[in-house]
Amino acid sequence: MIDFITEALKDFGIWGLLAGLAVEASSLPFPGALITLIYGYLLNSSFLDAFWISTIGSICYTLFSLIPYGIGYKLEDKLSQKWKDKKVFKKSQRWFQKCGQWTIALARPIGVGNYVSYLAGISKIRLLPFLLLTFLGIFPWVLAMILVGGAGNLKMANFIISQAQTYIFVIAGIAIIGFVIYKMYARKKSEC
Repeated sequence: MIDFITEALKDFGIWGLLAGLAVEASSLPFPGALITLIYGYLLNSSFLDAFWISTIGSICYTLFSLIPYGIGYKLEDKLSQKWKDKKVFKKSQRWFQKCGQWTIALARPIGVGNYVSYLAGISKIRLLPFLLLTFLGIFPWVLAMILVGGAGNLKMANFIISQAQTYIFVIAGIAIIGFVIYKMYARKKSEC
């Protein structure tokens, strides 16, 4: 399948990379890591060229991440009206504004970063920090994918990335389940 995708993308050049990053940033289901790896392979650029391509690609990604951010920003009013416990909703918004902003940057490389844009919009994160943190989170990922793709072994790189994402999702899932169990235990303990 990678060979088919590589042949299909050859003619698009850097515009195909930018389009792929734009689609992924819009939070549509899209294999952005694979496309970026393939373009790294196809462009086979020097480190300096990879740096500039990554910069342009990251700017494109950052701008298109405004789509889910804007949707989340508009949905905030509807969600706050439908939320049963408005205090909890406002508290979670304040937490994300205060502590969760770095999640915008840290979640970008692991595949859930596209959906963090919705949370940032819902939490009314200011636009400039959102854009800066999005760029800071996506730039190293794009640069790494282009450099790894340029190294030549796409199938091995794709396998490593998919395995790493699987482990990250499992660890995150265990952490979330552990947190929920802890909260349930703490609530029962406080009721006694």
